[in-house]
Amino acid sequence: MLSENLADKLDGIKATAANFFLDATNKATSVDDYLVDSIGSSASHRVDAWLIHHPFISWLVAHPVISLVSSLIAIVLTIRLLATIYQAIANAIDRMWLQILRSPLLLLKFCFGWEAKPKTVNANTTITNYEVTDNPEHLQKIMIRLDKIQQQQEQIIQDIALLKQQHHVIEPKQIQVTRKIIGKS
Repeated sequence: MLSENLADKLDGIKATAANFFLDATNKATSVDDYLVDSIGSSASHRVDAWLIHHPFISWLVAHPVISLVSSLIAIVLTIRLLATIYQAIANAIDRMWLQILRSPLLLLKFCFGWEAKPKTVNANTTITNYEVTDNPEHLQKIMIRLDKIQQQQEQIIQDIALLKQQHHVIEPKQIQVTRKIIGKS
């Protein structure tokens, strides 16, 4: 009897716990539905109000093809902008590292006045047509050609000065053209 009594009491506790659990689940579901409904309606109301204040966006929402094309263009432009910013940052970092790597040489130059010595050309060499020559015969030929060019230049200058002094107006000669008529036979 004790075990039957105990079993009846446990069945009652079990039924009470099941009812309590069902009530709690129903209340939680109703609260959850209430929260979802109120948040959804609040968000919907705010989006509707925002679309009323922004008619262009509302028009884009009403025309999905145009909205898709403009969204793709915006995405491409955004990616291009980000790629440009990335390249600028990468170039700045590259320049920074090059400057860091050059800094010991710049420090030596600043502290000790050290500089790389330029390549010097001997006094006996002449640069002609970007070639270095030490051949005296070749140099003599070049000097003779330069003298001839200088003499020609002086002659041309004298001729121009003489022409300016004469003030001659050169008139074109009339050219007579005779035409021969060939007869038909």
